[in-house]
Amino acid sequence: MRHIFIINPKAGKSDDTEKLTAQIKKVFENRDEPYAIEVPTSRENTTKNASNYARSNEKVVLYACGGDGTLNDVLNGCMNQENVILSHVPIGSGNDFIKFFGKNAKKDFLDLEQLINGNIVDVDVLSINDHYSINIANIGLDAMVAFNANKFKRLPFVTGKSAYQISLAYSFFTSTKHFMKIKVDGEEQKEDCYSFVVCANAKYYGGSYCAAPFADLQDGLMDVILIPKVSRPKILQLMNIYQKGQHLDGTHDDIVHYFKAQKVEIQSNHEIQVCLEGEGYAMQNPLIQIADQKIPLLVPKKYTHKNILAEPKEEEK
Repeated sequence: MRHIFIINPKAGKSDDTEKLTAQIKKVFENRDEPYAIEVPTSRENTTKNASNYARSNEKVVLYACGGDGTLNDVLNGCMNQENVILSHVPIGSGNDFIKFFGKNAKKDFLDLEQLINGNIVDVDVLSINDHYSINIANIGLDAMVAFNANKFKRLPFVTGKSAYQISLAYSFFTSTKHFMKIKVDGEEQKEDCYSFVVCANAKYYGGSYCAAPFADLQDGLMDVILIPKVSRPKILQLMNIYQKGQHLDGTHDDIVHYFKAQKVEIQSNHEIQVCLEGEGYAMQNPLIQIADQKIPLLVPKKYTHKNILAEPKEEEK
């Protein structure tokens, strides 16, 4: 097994390449396994690096070292290849995907010894036209928030979470209505204008928003949250509830529509901004569905007792 660390030097608030490289070398001093460190100069090169290793005849673990965007770039380079295991070293500013595993998960995934000696679990992946997502695909106001947040993250002293908060305020005064027709597992929805459309494989996005509190990475289904057009005051009223994941408690069913589904078809007479792991893509009539193939994911052992959602065993609490 060869371990490939693909480091995004632009992830987070500073370049951690040198620090992480030193940690990797120290970990492999006493391991009889080959490893390599790649530092791509662009997102395109990140995906290309991942693809080159994925298409080799060698069994490899690809560690996406960066934020959710880096994880997405590596994923899109290695999907549908049988010799690849994916993992994540969360050195980015947001790292929403890792929050699926719990509030202390980032620390555990940053512990390279713990991560490399972890277990492999097969998890679902979303297919969106010719792209893939391991976390969340979203359309609407939140997609614009994520798109604009990438601009604010570049400002000094602005963290991933605060960048999303600033972007929310900024995006709030643009259009909050997006026209489209939606089918969920073949059933056409009656509305034709939405403020939020979320297709979730995992739970969190936007720095801290728990959009899909019931999401399961292994159930072969995505959690679909549809919020038809609502007024700006109503959006403000919902935001705190939405952030805490309380919007699916049954008291907001009049405006929050929730489904477990395998496929979502979206039709519009114009290109739609689709956000995948915080990165925006313009797509015509996006088809979002559970991919045919799962991806093997390397995670610290404590997250794989029986399945990826299992609570710690009694003696380990």
